[in-house]
Amino acid sequence: MPHKPLTTCKHPGCPKLIAATFCEENKHLHERASASERGYDHRWRAARKKYLKEHPFCVKCQQKNKLVKAVVVDHIVPHRGDKTCVLNFKLPD
Repeated sequence: MPHKPLTTCKHPGCPKLIAATFCEENKHLHERASASERGYDHRWRAARKKYLKEHPFCVKCQQKNKLVKAVVVDHIVPHRGDKTCVLNFKLPD
């Protein structure tokens, strides 16, 4: 059975031919922790749901006088893992 042709590593400037997305040398640069490891647990999902229910429209679009349904909860001020400032309200217990 024929094999898939090798492609170059997706890391910018890396010329290595590989079968995966990134070569072994650059793979660690593109690995990301899971959502739960980054703090997005059941409490975050509940807080997100509550926020979107209370704020159904995109804030950026509203500033441009457009009403677009909000689907993403974004931090205006990055929280850097500080759960006390997530969404500027207390997470549910």
